Amino acid sequence: MKKILALCLVVLTACNSKPKTPFHVLKSVKKKDGAKLDVQVNSRLSKQEMIDIAAYLKKDSSQYNNLQVDFILPGNSYENKGGIVVYATAAYHDKSIVSPADTVSDKDKNFLSFEFMGFTPEKAKQLLALDPQELTGKQLLGKFIDDGTKTISMIAEDKHENNQLYILELDSAGKVVSAIAPMEVTVKGIRKMVVSQQGDYMVLKDSILTMYSSTDYDKPFRSIKQNL
Repeated sequence: MKKILALCLVVLTACNSKPKTPFHVLKSVKKKDGAKLDVQVNSRLSKQEMIDIAAYLKKDSSQYNNLQVDFILPGNSYENKGGIVVYATAAYHDKSIVSPADTVSDKDKNFLSFEFMGFTPEKAKQLLALDPQELTGKQLLGKFIDDGTKTISMIAEDKHENNQLYILELDSAGKVVSAIAPMEVTVKGIRKMVVSQQGDYMVLKDSILTMYSSTDYDKPFRSIKQNL
């Protein structure tokens, strides 16, 4: 009998244990009959990994009938004027309301809805493997996937042209939608890449590409981390 109880305890502990995939709750906002959590993950996770995290959070927030979990990738900042970019969303709805969107079941047999807002890990891998001929012979400085615009930007430097920088933007099909040779300006030690006649610019620092609008030079519009 003791062995059976011990086994049940082990099983129960495993079921309630925290997912092995690292995550961090950045923000929690209460809504009517529910709450919305912004959860940062370290990389592009699979659908199942995020469902497991959502299920764990649901248990911890069982007092809410509705719970929405927005997954956020590194590089985002609440200080960005363009807001944060949500990578994926999992949502539990009131059980008394049948929703056609609730087609996913978690490990506790609770139904929820799930949607990738950005690129899946598989699609991101395909994009990062792109090697456009326009950058042949140039030193690649970084690849940045923008889930908000559904594009990937590649920044390269040409050592044979006085270290001229080139920014290539491709869509999800790998087609070049923008090719820019930005003008470089250094202001207070910050290397700015001016990408438009209006004065929009980008800054690359610590593997994070930050974009600024000409309408507000001092506040970042969007930021994305390299190779995610």
